[in-house]
Amino acid sequence: MTISMFRPGRRVAAGVAAILAALALTAVPSPAHAEDGQPVLALSNANDANIDNVGTSIGFYLYNYGDAPATDVTVTYDGSSLTDDVVVTVEDFVEGCRQTGKTVTCDHGDLQPGQTELVYSINLASRPGSTPGDAGKVDVTLKGSGPDGTASTATWALPVIIMPAGPNLVASAEDIGSEQARVGPGDTRPLTASLVNKGDTAAEGFYVTFDLPTGATFAERYSDCVYSNDWPGEPPAGYVYGPTSVTCKTTLDLQPDEGLALFDPETGEAVFNATFGKNLSGPERHQGYFAVGLLDEQQLPDVRARAKAASGGPSFADRVAELHAQAKDSRTVEPSESAPASNSEPASNSEPASETAAASKPASESVAASESAANGNLAEFDIWAKANSHDFEVSTTAVTGDVGDTVEVPYTITNHGPSDGGAGWRIVAPSGTVLLPSDWCSFHDEDGDPVAELPEVNCHTESEWPAKASGAGVVSSTIRVKINSTPGTNGTITVNPSGPSEELEPENNTAKIVINGSSGGGGGELPITGVQVSLIAAIGGGALALGVVLFLVTRRRRDVVVPPSE
Repeated sequence: MTISMFRPGRRVAAGVAAILAALALTAVPSPAHAEDGQPVLALSNANDANIDNVGTSIGFYLYNYGDAPATDVTVTYDGSSLTDDVVVTVEDFVEGCRQTGKTVTCDHGDLQPGQTELVYSINLASRPGSTPGDAGKVDVTLKGSGPDGTASTATWALPVIIMPAGPNLVASAEDIGSEQARVGPGDTRPLTASLVNKGDTAAEGFYVTFDLPTGATFAERYSDCVYSNDWPGEPPAGYVYGPTSVTCKTTLDLQPDEGLALFDPETGEAVFNATFGKNLSGPERHQGYFAVGLLDEQQLPDVRARAKAASGGPSFADRVAELHAQAKDSRTVEPSESAPASNSEPASNSEPASETAAASKPASESVAASESAANGNLAEFDIWAKANSHDFEVSTTAVTGDVGDTVEVPYTITNHGPSDGGAGWRIVAPSGTVLLPSDWCSFHDEDGDPVAELPEVNCHTESEWPAKASGAGVVSSTIRVKINSTPGTNGTITVNPSGPSEELEPENNTAKIVINGSSGGGGGELPITGVQVSLIAAIGGGALALGVVLFLVTRRRRDVVVPPSE
């Protein structure tokens, strides 16, 4: 049985990931008797519809137990029997769905024999203030056609339960810059973010976390926050290598529908500001993240103790307390009118946002998302970076070896920056030789099976490639080469920079692999780079011509030049 899976929604009921396999095996409906040459369809829900006002993405398994494909497959979700407290929406990433009232029909193409497909098409949410308990059901119908046009149908009833909301923190954040107004080295911009309690009980203390891409960091250093993802050492002036993450906690209470903007709506002054270094890659649309969450009972006393003991340097808790006091006359901070309806109260039922909400409205592409209890509630925002450039260079060291030997050819690949980037490299063996498994390189055939040797191989790192200014940015390694016959001069190592930044010197992206025979003379310790290969040849040719001229001049003047005394 093959299983394909569409992209899940932003929020699936807790524990779904752990039970998906069990559901596929134990909760599958028994198929009806299959007629020869016809599809037999069945379906079941992947998670329970225990919903609150934040919204839950509902998944369904679609099965074909027959021995023929089902074509023109559709699924209809009929929510007409749900109470008025339930809102049905189509997930924003889903295509091919049509909604009328609380009924949604989605097209799913074909379902092959033995195929199981997991789809997430609808989102169910309760309205604020809804009464917890039974809220009706969604009647789901799966339809498809057999090869001769015979219809195959399966049905499923999904009960819907409204859960007590409790405190629910929702995060929002604005983009930094835009496609027309990008940020770059030396720039500083405010992190304009806010949170609101969309639950029905108070949030007694919470945390906030910001995550930034490499090349960005925080201008502030609060004494009661934890900074992380810092690179070791001190980079040169103008480069930024962390910290890229900060988490701060506060005992401030947020009542239902009460929010907090982490900036002053009047002045625009923010609790956190992002600053950018020479190594920020671009032009690129980087992602940043703003997360909020509740403190559990074990965390809270410790946070209160830390808040009382904090001294020396600015305090995050004090700063947000000031902002909270300033906003006490504007108690509601909506994340965004432009946020997807599936993540908050549907737009048709939204109340007007306060002045604070208007000031904290995210950019149109930003996404607000939330979960209840102590889980993190995440908002993604874009950081539009200016164009940048880097210089990747390859150098090799010549080695000595004879037929039958296996030699190790040293090579170094360096990102001279200034921009961070990414790269892979390709190694081509000289004629008469083959490459043997070595670090960084993938020795596999086209089917993905390991192989003992290759004439050429692709190599790569598993992460971004920072500039040398980071204290990293250099890969020094060796490639094992087996000599089968006299080595040719056509072996190369070529780095292929990737990412948005421009490559400054493509001519030094390739270096030759040089293998001298043991009787072939010296020269085995000099590094060979892409620039040096042609340069050395030119200089050598010039030196040879100059030597011939000097030899002839010396012979012609030997009879008139008196040598110095011994």
